[in-house]
Amino acid sequence: MNIKLIYLSRNKNNNIELLVNDYEKKINHFVKFSTFCLKNKSQSNEKSQIIKSESDLILKNINKKDTVVLLDEKGKEYSSYELADLISTNMMDRTKNLTFVIGGAYGFSKKLKEIFNFKISLSKLTFPHDMARLFFCEQLYRSFTINNNIPYHNK
Repeated sequence: MNIKLIYLSRNKNNNIELLVNDYEKKINHFVKFSTFCLKNKSQSNEKSQIIKSESDLILKNINKKDTVVLLDEKGKEYSSYELADLISTNMMDRTKNLTFVIGGAYGFSKKLKEIFNFKISLSKLTFPHDMARLFFCEQLYRSFTINNNIPYHNK
């Protein structure tokens, strides 16, 4: 299985980038994992135009055969064990590509939410995109340690 994280970002925090890279290396011991930063080049300041532009950019970077999960504040909250179970289930179902997406500052378009109706919330709190990416990568790594009985997650 391949797992991909697509995210929209303008700037990267170098300190967070080091931590994310560390988790990427750890996750790659279990599956092929990669992250893709998309930069919206729209010059518009209008919210609806920005959302549309970001949605088009996301759609261009998703393979039609991918299983897609939107990381959305209105999605279902998962515990670490539930996320581990989701990962395990997809591996057992022989899902080839599992793609997680972190949207832009204004969230996902209605169109994207209709196409990809599987949504997970990282928290009821709001985080900067780089922090959300870091938290997601840590939880993904935690999922693999749970599924492989590696003593990282305290029971």
